[in-house]
Amino acid sequence: MNDVVILLLLGGIAVFWWQQDQFHRRALALARQACDRAEVQLLDDSVGMRRIRLVHRRAFELQIVRTFGFEFSQTGANRYSGSVVFAGRRVQAVDLDLSQPLAAG
Repeated sequence: MNDVVILLLLGGIAVFWWQQDQFHRRALALARQACDRAEVQLLDDSVGMRRIRLVHRRAFELQIVRTFGFEFSQTGANRYSGSVVFAGRRVQAVDLDLSQPLAAG
């Protein structure tokens, strides 16, 4: 019985890791598209996981909300923060925040 529980746990971890990789790839593609449309440069050509959380949608229904962050620049000399948010499997938001440059450092 313990072997079955361990196998199920390892299988669940493997599926979760695979799904995270798929979301990461989608987030990177969406960040690239958003930067191309806004005519800014995606810095480091990468996105990173900022936050993952469970949210109550309705009674007895939970949803995973994943937030990926990235940095972009208008000129190459400044840095701004952007994000891609998934609610479940849907894209909830792609945001390029030009209101506050990141601190140099």
